[in-house]
Amino acid sequence: MSAAVQAETQEPEVLSRIEGRAGVITLNRPRALNSLNLEMIREMMRALKEWESDPQVDFVLVESGSDRAFCAGGDIRSVYLARLEGKRDYKDAIFREEYQLNYYISRYPKPYVSLINGICMGGGMGISIHGRYRVVTDKTVMAMPETGIGFFPDVGGSYFLNRCPGQMGMFMAITGEKITAGDAMYAGLATHYVPSSKIDALRSALIAIQDTAELENVLNRHKEAAPPSDLSAVQPLIDDIFDGKTVDEILEKLYAAKHPKAYDWLRSLAKKSPMSMTIAFTLLKKTKEMSLKKCLPIEYRLSQRFVEHYDFFEGIRALLVDKDNEPKWQPQHVSQVKTAEVREYFKNLGTRELILGS
Repeated sequence: MSAAVQAETQEPEVLSRIEGRAGVITLNRPRALNSLNLEMIREMMRALKEWESDPQVDFVLVESGSDRAFCAGGDIRSVYLARLEGKRDYKDAIFREEYQLNYYISRYPKPYVSLINGICMGGGMGISIHGRYRVVTDKTVMAMPETGIGFFPDVGGSYFLNRCPGQMGMFMAITGEKITAGDAMYAGLATHYVPSSKIDALRSALIAIQDTAELENVLNRHKEAAPPSDLSAVQPLIDDIFDGKTVDEILEKLYAAKHPKAYDWLRSLAKKSPMSMTIAFTLLKKTKEMSLKKCLPIEYRLSQRFVEHYDFFEGIRALLVDKDNEPKWQPQHVSQVKTAEVREYFKNLGTRELILGS
């Protein structure tokens, strides 16, 4: 089969259609674990805008065509390739439009339900956490792993991580640790737990709804008690360590804790970008009491600065392109990160600022 014929017969990476009273969005890029590229972001926005005023659509259902991953994040490899090809406008468009989509979801006038069955990281959090209902399963794995690729927790992470219990959001932002469905429920990142074996039954019941008033009842009828949260057991340790006044202080507390978990986290942090950890720490401190509308423009400034700096492209090269898993960060330790350079990341972009609607 020729490449042209293959392109014509290939299914879209986002399937959008109306089923019953639901506008259904199915992420359909399984080989890339549904990583969001610009075309997928635009199709989601197009469908949501169309359904906002469509009397046939009472609520939105977002799902994956695969139970391996809901959405593993944004397609950062495409940003890497765009820079190599000199496509400077791409770095503006993909982050600007993704953050606009995140904000639009948060303000969506109709109920927005995400079936998070599988991996949900980074950009996947952005298209689910800001919606009204977030259903997790025993297959759910969540994370904001950006410090491991020389980036920072974006897509509104500075907003929703700051609303997790105690210092759990700071812990997730800096370490990029994966969390379970039980942790997600405990942290307030999910609203309902349904075993993966029963997710199809829930979906069928949602599609059969004739009145939006039934929606919450259907979700509540299918939900079950979530598994225990592993992180809740170490919340006091997290609160003590990640309440440090600097990343250096957090590292010192990890050394001093003499706790198996603290040693695990310390080993993990040794592989993260020092600049990314410092920016993530500073970002969450700056946005502690801010609304999502105020957080996203700050994140946009950071995104545009990161894509011009070394660590982001070194992280993608090491983890996704060459896959040697040996990024050479610059600087190599948090003690070498200069305060003045951190400030530069947060500076206003002038005419290129992200402007969000009402």
